[in-house]
Amino acid sequence: MKRTKNHVLILYVSSIFLMVLVWGIQWKLIRLGLAETGVTLSDCPWCEEDGDFEDVVFLPRNASTLRLLAPADVDLLADLLWLRCVYYFGRHALTNREYPYLHHILDLITDLAPAWRWPFFFGAVVFATEIQAYDPGISLIEKGLQFHRADWQLWFYKGYYLWKYAEDGLGAADALGEAADLPGAPSFLKGLAASLANRAGHRELAVSLIENALKQTIDPAQQERLVQKREEILSNEGTRR
Repeated sequence: MKRTKNHVLILYVSSIFLMVLVWGIQWKLIRLGLAETGVTLSDCPWCEEDGDFEDVVFLPRNASTLRLLAPADVDLLADLLWLRCVYYFGRHALTNREYPYLHHILDLITDLAPAWRWPFFFGAVVFATEIQAYDPGISLIEKGLQFHRADWQLWFYKGYYLWKYAEDGLGAADALGEAADLPGAPSFLKGLAASLANRAGHRELAVSLIENALKQTIDPAQQERLVQKREEILSNEGTRR
C-alpha cells in the first residue's frame, strides 16, 4: 500500500508516542514477581542494578486496547512486546523460573501479528520444556494452526503435547500424520506416527500411515525402514517397541 505524507506522519508520531509510553513506564510495569517471592538482584547476575526487581503489573486483557497505542503499525507494537517477552523470560529463567505472565504476553503478540510464526514456536517449546504446562502450550499451538495450517512444525508440536501430556496416542498419531504430509517435514514422521497409532491399539491406522508413506517416498533406505516397520506391526512385534 502506498503511504502518503499524512500516513508517514501518523506512523512517526504514534511510534514515538508508543516508544515513550512503553519504555518510559516499563520499569513500573515489571515490578511484582521477584519482590513477592523474595528473590534479590544478587540472584540474577545479568539483571540491572536499578532498585527493586519488579514484574509485569499491567497488560491489557486483549489486543484491541493495545492497537489504540499504535494504530498506524501494530507490527511495531508486536516487536516491542516480543522484546519485553524475551527479557521477561530470560530474567525469570535466571532467577525464580516462574512465568505467570508469559502466556498472556505471547497471546497478545500473536493477536497483533498472527502471521509471525516464531512466537508460536517459542511458546510451544518453552511451555513443554521449561514450564511443563500443557494448557497454555496447546492453546498457543491450536491458535497457531488457525493461521498456519500448512506448517508441519506446529502439527509436530501438537502431536508431542498430546503424546507427552495428554497421553493421547491416537491424537498424537493423527497430528504427526498431518505433519508428515506437509512440505518440509522430515521423512521419519510417518514411521513415528505409525508407531504411536500401533501403541494406541490402532494397527490398521498404523499400517495405513506406512502404506501412504511408501507411496510418497522415493528414498530406498527410507522405503526399506517403512517396510520393516509394517512387517513388525503386522506380526505384532511393533506393539512391544
